[in-house]
Amino acid sequence: MERMLGNKSAIILFLLPALLLYTAIVFIPIVASIYFSFFKWDVISPMKFIGLDNYTRMFTRDSVFFTSIKNMMILLFVSLVIQQGLGFLLAILITGSIKGKEWFKNIFFFPAVISSVAVGMMWSFIYNPEIGMLNKLLEVLGMSSLANDWLSQPDTAMWAVSFVVGWQYLGYTMILYIAAIQNIPAHIFESARIDGAVGWKVVWHMTIPLVQPIMKVTTILITIGSLKFFDLVFVMTGGGPANQTQVLASYLYGRSFRQFEYGYGDALSVILLLMCLAATILINMIFRKSSIEY
Repeated sequence: MERMLGNKSAIILFLLPALLLYTAIVFIPIVASIYFSFFKWDVISPMKFIGLDNYTRMFTRDSVFFTSIKNMMILLFVSLVIQQGLGFLLAILITGSIKGKEWFKNIFFFPAVISSVAVGMMWSFIYNPEIGMLNKLLEVLGMSSLANDWLSQPDTAMWAVSFVVGWQYLGYTMILYIAAIQNIPAHIFESARIDGAVGWKVVWHMTIPLVQPIMKVTTILITIGSLKFFDLVFVMTGGGPANQTQVLASYLYGRSFRQFEYGYGDALSVILLLMCLAATILINMIFRKSSIEY
């Protein structure tokens, strides 16, 4: 094995299948999307080179594009608050002295393994203005004035969908934090308690700094996932009402496969790719100097 690891030809041979697969399903489609974004094309008619017209149209004449960007920011904000904030809080509680730890782990993680279509259908019924559980619960609590048609009103639809996204993947982030906390050597916490740190002081001064590597990973995963999110929006609202819940992924899908504007859809996908790259670079810069080794 040592001789094989020292043989560059053997290393290349083992990496080649994965590299070819990555090139075929990731790199080539990215390059093709960038290329097609400079054309006007509906698959049936011949491609027509139009240069930067798709991008000019996007930033100057397409109001839905800016709506989708705004909705992506709402989705990102809600996902960070629920998954990062509540996920970390649950991880702290579950790694403590609470009873039934395994039961709580399974309960909170279960939504993450359910099909997004099933989750979307379930919450569509919960939000239903006539038979939905949410409005019925508000009536029981004497707050019927707050009852709403949650997925049909522009003011509430995107927030309602964003909450479901955060709820579904809350357990996934929680499990990552639990693993990170359990990986911290016990003597570090014991030393902190000897020095007089108790309760949330230990969390603030010891746990949070020591889980920053995982915090960076979860922040990147949540951010990239929110920017390219598609499935629950498609299932619950289809981008409606009146495009008020469109996100960039659902919008480029509609432009490409419903309106057959493949060139414009590719231009939207290029912008999405650039946003994901920029977000990853920014998050890495933020966390670069804040990690602590132990």
